[in-house]
Amino acid sequence: MSIGRKDTRIAFERATVAQDGYGEDIPTWQLVGREWAAINWGRGDERRQAGMEQGSQSATFTVYDNTMTAAVGLKDRIVLDGQNWDITSSVPGKRRGDRDITAVRAT
Repeated sequence: MSIGRKDTRIAFERATVAQDGYGEDIPTWQLVGREWAAINWGRGDERRQAGMEQGSQSATFTVYDNTMTAAVGLKDRIVLDGQNWDITSSVPGKRRGDRDITAVRAT
């Protein structure tokens, strides 16, 4: 299977809770999986402008639609080049077999 334009490797993480040596809960992130993605940096001038005004950047990550990516939800995040992206939507893509996951990152 060719990755086509999906040429960027991203990671999906899920919020979990661990306990320290004193029994205190510590929020942490656990790797769900990695996937190849095509990244569209914002959609339309309105979204880019809103992102600049609010101090955040928006992107849509197009990945293969499989059981792992279909299970990714709004409480999960994407990690790209050491930066964390909060997922705001996850829907089937325009092309069959794709999934579009929109996420924002504070700038």
